[in-house]
Amino acid sequence: MKHNNHENSQIIKIGPDSLEELPDLIRGCAHKALLVHGHRPVEDGLLTKVRILLNKEQVPYANMGQILPNPTYKSVKRGIKIARKENCDVIIALGGGSTLQCAKGIALGLHYKGDVWDFWTGKKKPKKTCPIASVMTNPSSGAELSTSCTLVKKGERKTIHDPSLKCTFAILDPKLSMYPLFPTMNQAFGLFIHLFFAALETDDEKQLEEAITLIKDLFLAADQLKMNQDDLEARTSLFKIGYQSHTKLNVSKCSIESIASNLSFKYSLTEGTAGSMLFIAWLKSLNQKQKERSIEIAKEVFSADINQFEQALSLFKKQLQSVGLPLSIPESGLIISDEELKKHAVDQQTKEILLNSNKP
Repeated sequence: MKHNNHENSQIIKIGPDSLEELPDLIRGCAHKALLVHGHRPVEDGLLTKVRILLNKEQVPYANMGQILPNPTYKSVKRGIKIARKENCDVIIALGGGSTLQCAKGIALGLHYKGDVWDFWTGKKKPKKTCPIASVMTNPSSGAELSTSCTLVKKGERKTIHDPSLKCTFAILDPKLSMYPLFPTMNQAFGLFIHLFFAALETDDEKQLEEAITLIKDLFLAADQLKMNQDDLEARTSLFKIGYQSHTKLNVSKCSIESIASNLSFKYSLTEGTAGSMLFIAWLKSLNQKQKERSIEIAKEVFSADINQFEQALSLFKKQLQSVGLPLSIPESGLIISDEELKKHAVDQQTKEILLNSNKP
């Protein structure tokens, strides 16, 4: 079943075989595409599928590969050069959030005569951006809905925000995300922490109910995929939950998401792993009001008759452990000194979270 959603003129296609709509979507906004991808779309056959589909429908395209996680300014410069030479007028990312960040940077610089980095330094603001699109294989990032772009230059990451950076269209086809269990559960954790924080912080009863319902659906899909990694219905659920979590819930990022992002960049982790290894220590650091809300969330999610925070903590630990996620830094296989971890702290609370996460 396909679901077409229009958010502020943005077209989102969700469902099995939605990739088949790619040629018509390109023709609806441009004439020639630049396909931006890393190694995974090559290995998993996504790039081949896209090329065959576009050739069949006689839609022209050019290619730009070798995009690594945490895309760089140099990659964007290379992409701008290719897009100009090939006369591309839409930039399409294949894969996850990293290729999309790169695609956004290319789209920003395509019609700009100066150095594209001027946008990241604040020297200039974008005036003309060509259409940006994505074929996403990660249901959790929400990058296709965001107005941000993060690049790395000289070993440091920098992020900008602009309305023009939201995708013109995005395809979320679960057939393209048939990954093994561990990467799938990392993606699921990215959804979970977003939903949990939404439930924790909202004062809106409707939003609380929505977040809890989505967490229940997420855990159900995770359990189904634990039994059968090829369960297409469960993988479709992940994409639907991801879309709903980023469109229906008005909530900022949880504090450990930013720390997890920094740790994943520094120590070559997925953000799901980096987040899960901090989660239990973060829960223990919550204030009393937040702990009471955590109990309420656990009662509803697990249909449990509990009234103690430790009971809620135990339920969440059991669920996350059941899908193989590490719940501390040592469980992730990393050996990091406490002194090194302190460098990633932004305040006393995050320092305590990091140090407590480093205990076996």
